[in-house]
Amino acid sequence: MTGKRSPHPQEARILELIDRGLTNAAISELLFCGPRAVRQVRLDHNRPPAPRSAWRHEHPQEQQIRQLLADDLTDAEISRRTGATPETVAERRRLMGLGRAPMPKAKARPHPREAEILEELRAGGTNNGIARKLGVDKVAVARIRDTHGIPTTDERQRTAQPPVEERWRQHTREVKDGHLEWTGPRATNSSGTPVLRVRGSWYSAAGIAFRMRTGRDPVGQVRPECDLKHCVAPAHVEDEPGRQAIRLQLRRLQGIPDPPTGTCPGGHDLAKDGRLDAALHQYCEGCKRDTSRAKKQATKTT
Repeated sequence: MTGKRSPHPQEARILELIDRGLTNAAISELLFCGPRAVRQVRLDHNRPPAPRSAWRHEHPQEQQIRQLLADDLTDAEISRRTGATPETVAERRRLMGLGRAPMPKAKARPHPREAEILEELRAGGTNNGIARKLGVDKVAVARIRDTHGIPTTDERQRTAQPPVEERWRQHTREVKDGHLEWTGPRATNSSGTPVLRVRGSWYSAAGIAFRMRTGRDPVGQVRPECDLKHCVAPAHVEDEPGRQAIRLQLRRLQGIPDPPTGTCPGGHDLAKDGRLDAALHQYCEGCKRDTSRAKKQATKTT
């Protein structure tokens, strides 16, 4: 006669998972024991067979599985970390509405001439120049540059340039009464507006002066409020709101009533489009804008 079968070393844990509704295969994978052993424990303790819908019960690592799914890991990686079957992970992915699992990223193979490309990059070569010299693809050169964090020629030039404020000061000259005259480049149109090239784009020198004084970007055009044309002294330039506020104060100091509100003859709201010119007379920016558009349209049709 054979003696009574000894209990499985993990019998208590197996029974706990059986009572939670896990299948034999899921328990076997989680506890690293054979499915037959799980089935035998189920029979020895008169537990019913696992239902076909056992996946509906929470997995012991349910919260971790859902967190890893939210972190966009692959089903295989989540299965490896939690011990859940790939089918269990895939079902949670479907229930969470996350779509298809991401494809694992393939590791890029080193370029056969990577050492030569790196040498040329560190010597200051451009992507196109290195590609022509070595007979390689410029996309591969750009990838190696990005992988090793080697800046491009433009990036090195921008880093080497002094701050915008310092470059702005290099193009100014102080004249009487605190005015600053611009000695740098100007717009090529008839206005002759002082400008400065910053990172490939042209900016108004008066706008830079305004930011230096106020610490914010201007609203509308920035122009000097002094008597020197194209003055760029930070204390003398104003944007549109500042200019209108100064002119309104001047009207009040001269005892001139505030300009009327309501709508202009053209139907524009003066609270939004009302402006004061240098002579402190009110005009409508909306009407001025409409007139300019009409002239441009007439020029196009003729």
